[in-house]
Amino acid sequence: MTRLEPVAFEGRARVFAQTGCVHAAASRARHAVLLGSVFERHGSNDHSIELKGSVLELWLQGSTDALLDRHWGGYVAVGSTGSAVRILRDPSGAMPCYYAATPGGVILGSSIMVLLEAGFERPAVEIDRVAQGLYRADLPGEATALSGIRELLPGDELVIDARSVDTLHRWSPWDHVAFEPDLGFAGHASVLRRAVQNTVAAWSRRFERVLVGVSGGLDSSIVATCLQRPKPPVVGVTVATDDPIGDERDYARTICGHLGLELVEEKYESCDFGIARCARPNLPRPTGRTIAQVYDAAIMRALRYSGAQAFFTGNGGDNVFAFSHSAGALADRLLHDGISSGALATNRAIRQLTGCTAIEAWQSALRLLRRPRRYQWRADRRMLASEVVAELDAQPLRHPWLDAPAGALPGKAAHIASLLRIQRHLDGTRQLGMASLVNPLMSQPIVETSLAVPSWMWCQAGQDRSVARHAFADALPRSIVERRSKGGPDGFVARMLMQHRSAITECLLDGSLARHGIIDRPALERRLRSDRPDWGAERVRLFELLEAEAWIDHWRAG
Repeated sequence: MTRLEPVAFEGRARVFAQTGCVHAAASRARHAVLLGSVFERHGSNDHSIELKGSVLELWLQGSTDALLDRHWGGYVAVGSTGSAVRILRDPSGAMPCYYAATPGGVILGSSIMVLLEAGFERPAVEIDRVAQGLYRADLPGEATALSGIRELLPGDELVIDARSVDTLHRWSPWDHVAFEPDLGFAGHASVLRRAVQNTVAAWSRRFERVLVGVSGGLDSSIVATCLQRPKPPVVGVTVATDDPIGDERDYARTICGHLGLELVEEKYESCDFGIARCARPNLPRPTGRTIAQVYDAAIMRALRYSGAQAFFTGNGGDNVFAFSHSAGALADRLLHDGISSGALATNRAIRQLTGCTAIEAWQSALRLLRRPRRYQWRADRRMLASEVVAELDAQPLRHPWLDAPAGALPGKAAHIASLLRIQRHLDGTRQLGMASLVNPLMSQPIVETSLAVPSWMWCQAGQDRSVARHAFADALPRSIVERRSKGGPDGFVARMLMQHRSAITECLLDGSLARHGIIDRPALERRLRSDRPDWGAERVRLFELLEAEAWIDHWRAG
C-alpha cells in the first residue's frame, strides 16, 4: 500500500498525498493547495513550490482566470471556502482526478487505486457503461464503467457544498481560437516554436533522468529536440517490429545521431502479449487496445536500462498540430476570405495533401458549410448488437467543447474535436511502474498557441502539420521534416491475431460482452471464422473488445 500523508489543511477538506508527491501551496493559505506540477506562464520555467502572490486566494474568490492564465502544468487545485470545497483540474488533463460520493462526503483521488487504498470500497463493473464506452469512440465523459465513480474532466471545476456536487466548465478551447491576422505563417511558426521549447524544457527539469520515445516521426522528433541538455543526458528509445513496415530504426538513428542522444532499440516481442492480460487495468473504464501491453513491456525494459524517472512521448502531436485530411481548412478559408487567391491556394494544398481533385475539394468544403457548426461526433457501432446500438443512438453524444459558438469555423471545430479524441489515452496511471508518463505536447501553452493558428496554415503547401514543420525546420534533419509517411506495428498486430485466433475467438464469443448481449455475436463469429485475410480497421476493433474483456475480468476477479 502506498503511504498517504496529510498535506493540508483547514476548512471542510482534508488533503493527503503520496510520499514524494510534489505539491504547491499559497504561502498564506493553508486552506488551498495545488497537487502536481505547476509552472509560471511568464517568468521562470522551474516548478513552483510557492505560488506567487494570492493566485489561489483569487481562485477561491471566484477568479479562475488568476490561476489558469498565470500558470500551467499537470495539477489539481483543491480549496476550501467557508461553505464549499472547490477542485479544479488543469486543462491538459495530465493529473487525473476521479471522485465518488460516500456517507461522509466526497472522496477524490488521482487514480482508482488511490481511492481504494484510502478506504473506498471496491466498485462493481457497470456493464452498460462498458458498452457506452465502446460506442462513444473515445469521446470523454464524466461517467466511468465502475459503479459510483466519476471523472472530473480537464478544465472543469467541482464545487461541493452541503446540498450538492456541481460541475463548472472553467476552460474552453473556443476562448483561444482568435488569431492575429498580421502575424502570418512565419510569425505563428515562431510563436509555436518558443511555446514548445519552453514547455518541454520546463517538464524536463522536473526529472533527473529522462527517456524519450523516438519513432522517427515529426512529433516525437520535436520533443526530443527540445529535451537537449548536457547532464545527465537524455536517452532515446524506439520499438521496432520484425517486418519493414514497423521498423523505424533508421529514422530513429537519424534523429538521435543528429542530437547526439544514445538510442535504445527495443523489439515488439510476442511473449509480452497475453489475451487475458489487460493493458490498462488501473483505469476506471476499458481504454485502448490489449496489444498495447507489448509496447509498454518494451518501454519498461528501456526505463530499467536508462534509470530514467520519466518517459516523454510525442503523443497528441497529430491532435494539437491539427493533422487532417478533410476540407475543413478550405471551408474556414472561404468563410474568412471568400473566393480569393488564398482560398485557391488552400484548395491546391488540400489536393496535394489528399490526392483529390479541385472539384472534390470544393464540394467537400461546401458540404461542411451547409452542416450545423456543432461538430458531429461519429459513434463507433462496429460489432455491437443492434439492440445496444438502437438504445445508445437515442442518447446524443455531448461534450461542452463540441458546442461551437456563433460564427465558429468548421475546420477549427474539427481541430478541437481532435483534442478530445486523445484525452482518454493520456492517463498513464501505473502504466510504467513508478516512472512518470509525460505527454508535453498536450500542455496548456502549446494547445492554446496551436488553437490560435488558422486551420488553413496547418496544411500550407500541401504538408500536414506545416506550421510545426516550419517552426523546427532548422533544428531537425531534412529527412524528418519532409517525411510524409509513417510506419507502425500493424504487421505484428496481424501476426498476433492469426497466431492467437482460436483463443481470441473463444474469449470474445464466450466472454462477458457476449453474455450480456453487448456485441453482435453472430456477426463477430462469422468474421472470426472467415478466411478473408484483410482485417483492416476490424483488427483495431477486435483488440478494443479484447481489452474490454480483460478489463472486466480484472475488476470482477478482485
